[in-house]
Amino acid sequence: MEQKEKKVQEMYMEFKMLDNYIKQLQSQLEMVTHQLIELNSTNSSLNEFAKLDAGKEIFVPLSSGIFAKASIKDTSKLLVNVGANVAVKKDIESTKKLIEKQMEEIKKIQKQMANDLEKMTHHAAQLEMKLQGMASEE
Repeated sequence: MEQKEKKVQEMYMEFKMLDNYIKQLQSQLEMVTHQLIELNSTNSSLNEFAKLDAGKEIFVPLSSGIFAKASIKDTSKLLVNVGANVAVKKDIESTKKLIEKQMEEIKKIQKQMANDLEKMTHHAAQLEMKLQGMASEE
C-alpha cells in the first residue's frame, strides 16, 4: 500500500510540475503572438509611410495615447534599432525585409511552442487519467 501511495504522490508532483510548465508556456506563447501582431502592425505602418511625401504633417506617438505633430523631412531613410542601443539608417524596403525576417523567426518559434504545448497538454491529460484510475481503485 505504501508503494502505491508513493507512486501516486510522484505522479501528482509530476502532474503539478507539468501544469505549471503548461501555464508558463501558454504565457510565453501569448507574448510571442503579441510580438507577431506588433511586427505585422509595423509592417503595415511602413507601407503607409512609404506613400507619404516629404513635408507631410503627421502625428508621431511619444507614448501610449500621447502624440506630437511633426513634419516629415525625408521619407527615404529610417533609423532602425539593431540592438545594444545602436540605430542605423535603412531605407523602407530593407527595413521591411528585416521586419519580415523577424516575423518568419517568430512564426517558427510560435509553431514550436504550440507543438510543445500540445505534447505537454497530452502528457498531462494521460497523467490525470492514470491518477484518477488509481484513486478509483482505492
